[in-house]
Amino acid sequence: MQVFNAFLRVLRSKFGSAIIYIVLFFIVGIMMTRADSGTSVWEKTKMVMVIEDLDDTPESRKLVEFISEGNVVKDDFTNEDDITDAMYYTMLDYVVTIPKGYAEKLASGQTEGIIESRHMHESYAVANMGMLLDEYVSTVMAYRQLGKTPLEASEAACKALGAKVDVTIAQEEGKTEDAASMMLIYFRYMPYIFLCVIMNTLCPALVAMNKKDLRFRTDCSGLTPQSYTMQQFAASALYIVALWAVFTVVGAVINGVMFSGRLWLAVLNGLVFALFSAVFALFVSEFSPNPNVITAITQIASLGMCFLCGVFVDQALLGGGVLAAARFLPAYWYVRLIRMLNSDIVFTTGEAALCLGIQAGFVAVFVLLTILVHRARYVSAAPRKAAAGSAA
Repeated sequence: MQVFNAFLRVLRSKFGSAIIYIVLFFIVGIMMTRADSGTSVWEKTKMVMVIEDLDDTPESRKLVEFISEGNVVKDDFTNEDDITDAMYYTMLDYVVTIPKGYAEKLASGQTEGIIESRHMHESYAVANMGMLLDEYVSTVMAYRQLGKTPLEASEAACKALGAKVDVTIAQEEGKTEDAASMMLIYFRYMPYIFLCVIMNTLCPALVAMNKKDLRFRTDCSGLTPQSYTMQQFAASALYIVALWAVFTVVGAVINGVMFSGRLWLAVLNGLVFALFSAVFALFVSEFSPNPNVITAITQIASLGMCFLCGVFVDQALLGGGVLAAARFLPAYWYVRLIRMLNSDIVFTTGEAALCLGIQAGFVAVFVLLTILVHRARYVSAAPRKAAAGSAA
């Protein structure tokens, strides 16, 4: 078991670079778990804004009243330069200008350029304000079509759009409890940490153990290449299973939940993705990259896959084109199964098996690719070795 022990020692020497990822993951994972699992209460964002009413009519004043509701309106800016500076330094979010002739345009049914607005930085609140202004104008025009005067239509629009509605979100049947939900949120971020830790430890260790000079010297010993490879595989498997078990147990301790029912599918899901991360590291190591290249590949693979597949941004918020491309990556199916277990989408046994099966398929594909690359490199090195022996 010399190779087995040596490989574990090399892994241990490479583990220092992964400690940072692990510590940050536990810290951020706990924060994200607590943040995502809390009671969701929708609250309107208050915007700091300036309203310039150049029309100064009852209709425009009604619009000012509507916009001011729930926002902070500033009136201490004296010129355009002050307003521009305030927007640049995020002291001011939005500027609404009601041009002269606003009431006349309402009376004539014109909407082009009826309200002007400015902002410096994009945000959800800014986009929401723009939609709210458009909705206000559309509502006023709808009441005008019913025969109301511009002022009556403005008052009716303010009343309609300002109505408060109490909304209760019903929990779906089969929705997991809070502790289990927190655990599933914790599992959702595992692909990132698995890719980072395994790539930054296993890949450099494999590269170090498979250097040509070292392998050639080993081939000359009494140790067969098959035994060498199997001992490496056994050490790698032990490392991957231990890493997966540690993260799983720590997650259960942090969230205070015991695994039961469908949560075991999340555990299995994590194991399959850990195996994918391992075979991906094995595939990359076959090209003997230097440490800088390994770091670059790790960042591209982990961040790219996690952003595209819904680890960092929920799949429900991603566009159709992004999700179509993400289907060709294993992390997409990992996250999809987590969403099913959390009742974000409908759970079916067949769909869950499909998610696990596709991830296992990625594992098999990268195993085959690694074998092909290994054989190609071995065959290309064999003639040179044989030629060197004949020349001697």
